[in-house]
Amino acid sequence: MKINSILVALAAAGLTTLGACNSDADIEGENAGEVSSDTLAAVLQRSDDLTVVSDILGNAGLQGVFDGNAPYTIFAPTDAAFSALDIPLDEGEARAARVAIVREHIVPGFMSRADIEAAIGRSGGSVEMQTMGSNTLAFSMDGDDLVITSSDGTQAKVSGGVESGANGSVIPVDTVLKAMDEPR
Repeated sequence: MKINSILVALAAAGLTTLGACNSDADIEGENAGEVSSDTLAAVLQRSDDLTVVSDILGNAGLQGVFDGNAPYTIFAPTDAAFSALDIPLDEGEARAARVAIVREHIVPGFMSRADIEAAIGRSGGSVEMQTMGSNTLAFSMDGDDLVITSSDGTQAKVSGGVESGANGSVIPVDTVLKAMDEPR
């Protein structure tokens, strides 16, 4: 299924999204990081602390998707977050599991941290977003921390600066999020 078809299906399903999160004016600001003309694949490749996510996408042949025009936001677990997992990620048969895990961290659209925080402020508590997998992510604030809660209750915090590329944003998180149907 083409990515555009997936995005249309997500929109048709009436999923709660972070409305108005794509304006260029919202990208600027302290938490947004610098906007690069590089694609998301290139942004991930040059990051020293997101090599596992970059390698998973490259080994699965998905870098082309993130070199394209469609906008995405990747809540990328840091390398330390992946090393804390109890499942092996370096064995050949774990390839599908690795891709499934990363898919649960990708949402359609171009968002900055400021966009998400503004949506939380407008909602008065939290907002939700459907991932490209089966996960629903809930976003809330805990003091100055942006907290992301997975559908199974796993929580992660944004753990670094947001890097924005030509077709989306990479937002580092300190924990690997899981969907309800994934093994723990």
